[in-house]
Amino acid sequence: MIIGIDVGGTHADGVLLDGYRLVAKHKVSVDQHHLSDAIICLLQELVPEDRSRLRCIHLSSTLCTNAIVTGTLDPVGMLIQAGPGMNPEFLARNCPTWFLDGSIDHRGHIVRDPDPGKIEAAAAAIKRDGIDSIGIVTKFSHRNNRHEMLIAEQLSGRFAHICMGHRISGLPNFPRRVFSTWLNAALSLRFAAFRDAMEKGFSSLGITCPCHILKADGGTIPFSRASAFPCESIHSGPSASVMGCLALDAGKQDAILLDIGGTTTDIALLVDGGPLLEPYGIDIAGRPTLVRALRTKSIGLGGDSRVTLQDGVFHIGPDRQGRSMAEGGTAPTPTDAMIVLSTLGMGSPEKAAAAMTLLCPHQPPVRTATLLLVTFVDHIRAAVASMIDEVFSHPVYTVAALLQRRKIAPTRIVAIGGPAAALEPFLADAFVLPCTVPADYEVANAIGAALARLTVQATLYADTADGHLSIPELSCHEKISNRFTMADAEKRLKKVISGMVTEMGVKQCPEIDFLERLEMNVVRGFTTSGKILTLKAQIRPGLATI
Repeated sequence: MIIGIDVGGTHADGVLLDGYRLVAKHKVSVDQHHLSDAIICLLQELVPEDRSRLRCIHLSSTLCTNAIVTGTLDPVGMLIQAGPGMNPEFLARNCPTWFLDGSIDHRGHIVRDPDPGKIEAAAAAIKRDGIDSIGIVTKFSHRNNRHEMLIAEQLSGRFAHICMGHRISGLPNFPRRVFSTWLNAALSLRFAAFRDAMEKGFSSLGITCPCHILKADGGTIPFSRASAFPCESIHSGPSASVMGCLALDAGKQDAILLDIGGTTTDIALLVDGGPLLEPYGIDIAGRPTLVRALRTKSIGLGGDSRVTLQDGVFHIGPDRQGRSMAEGGTAPTPTDAMIVLSTLGMGSPEKAAAAMTLLCPHQPPVRTATLLLVTFVDHIRAAVASMIDEVFSHPVYTVAALLQRRKIAPTRIVAIGGPAAALEPFLADAFVLPCTVPADYEVANAIGAALARLTVQATLYADTADGHLSIPELSCHEKISNRFTMADAEKRLKKVISGMVTEMGVKQCPEIDFLERLEMNVVRGFTTSGKILTLKAQIRPGLATI
């Protein structure tokens, strides 16, 4: 049995699955300042009497996303070794930053070690500022992590959290690595407190099974790894939407996925039945990162969005003033319109009608409600069209491979979330496409979280001319022979990923995909002296086999 929990902006949903069969589902309201309370409340309702039958708990949480949106990230001190080349000052815009001397070149050769005295001076200044989380990034650390390790060793035991750039990703982009490391460090203290609260809750409920967190790429990772890489759990809500749609309504066609909640609507696209994956990393808080994620788009449009009428035009969201007027709120919402049209059975129909009259005093509430929902879905249609244009304006990967098409041609819509059934006919009319609302649509995200499988990725860089190999994500740097080949690289990465999966508690390793093979000759004196090999491997995001 598996428990899946999805924490949204308004509610937290939970399900208990026995294999693929839904045994129980439950919903609670959410206080964004006390997310762990909502999760523990759900667990109390969902945990089976026989705790031994519970195999795993999968959580999709808004914890990290909320911290970014509200600007409540923890303070971080950054130690950056930029080396020669570009002016690195633009990398200091996030937080207090100290630039160290020394460098490593593009092939991983140590040019000069950093001055320990400058490291000490930076650490002392960070401590004086009361900062307890630091990020360490050296240029080309994905080729050779030695300097990041040296700096971390010198500062060991003096800070609560030390995040090193080479552990975040093996991809070669220095600015993205800096911003990703800063973000990871800024979330570490908050995530550690969340983990402690959850573990106390698990203990009080007698739960001993593993707990996994849903990642932005639609996969899961154990709590222990998420504590070291909390940035991977950003956007876990939208990825739960995608996985929920795949679990409840799988298909091989191009499709539009919509998760319509109380606060936002999340949009995703399926191409040949597979979700789109960002090719490099998503932008977070206006900064490019190396955080791998499914390609989704969120808009501030939900059932509880505040509605006003100005110059005959409905303005919906992005702000929200609590519940609908039918449920005791103070401002008209799309939920009130659905209640007036009898497509949503909740709250007070009289108060919902009053909300529509407040918007348009001189016309019947039913007409106002209809026009409001037509406008609501038209905003969604415009956002989908914009997303399709954005996706095809630059390279994008499907989960399987590079997308070699010029345009997506959706043949249907799959809608989930609380208002989905009420909006089904409006969506079908607006898009001129069939709209499917699957069974258990209101807890689809929780089902998606429960059924998502563990995913990992690793990158191998080998230089046979110099005789060294690097796997940044594992802090691995080792010697190799000049006869090392791409076939050897595949064997090495397969062994690495299988080992990572075993450590995370998965007995049978899913299929491993090898991506981004790159092989170049090293030429010295008009003679080939070796090769530079780059290989990336992953366990593809998808639904677990139970």
